[in-house]
Amino acid sequence: MTLYRGILMALLMAFVGSCTGTAQQSASVFDGGEMRGAVINPPRQLGDFTLASTTGEPFKFSAHRGETILIYFGYRSCPDFCPTTFAELKHVYESLNQPADKLKIVFVTVDPERDTLDNLKLYMEAFDDDFIGLRDDTPALQSLLDAFGVVATKRVVGESALSYLIDHTASVFLIDSSGALRMQYLYGTNYRDIVHDLQLILQQT
Repeated sequence: MTLYRGILMALLMAFVGSCTGTAQQSASVFDGGEMRGAVINPPRQLGDFTLASTTGEPFKFSAHRGETILIYFGYRSCPDFCPTTFAELKHVYESLNQPADKLKIVFVTVDPERDTLDNLKLYMEAFDDDFIGLRDDTPALQSLLDAFGVVATKRVVGESALSYLIDHTASVFLIDSSGALRMQYLYGTNYRDIVHDLQLILQQT
């Protein structure tokens, strides 16, 4: 009887161990409470968007499944938030040893009237050659902003038609490898916190 009971307990422990292992493997880092950014819960599955890019090829979001994307909405002549944020993203990218095959850092202009692909390309290259600028001057741009909950409002500051600033959401957003919006990093987030989160995410992908 004792031998039977021992065999039964051994089988039970093996079964429990197997179930636990499976759960750990399928668990997401977003569910573990270790992330330092703001987790978007539930994650927001994004529709597909295609925008002209500084790479010379259209940037189609669905073509980048399997990669993690950090995306920021701003404009080239932004006097403060945008250059500060991209200086931080440069630190992020370099700290991760520039994993171009796993991570895309993307800038979507909210000022297509003044931002051409040519000057966006120069702006991106000032930070890193791998960074990608995107532009769209159709209603699809507003649809993309709405999908992320981004606000961009023109504020006239001079007499010229081109003398304006744009008040805009200054967060970095993270799209995971499945194409879902998973994280938001508010302006001023230390780049080390973003590096911390990306190290966990990239280890899992």
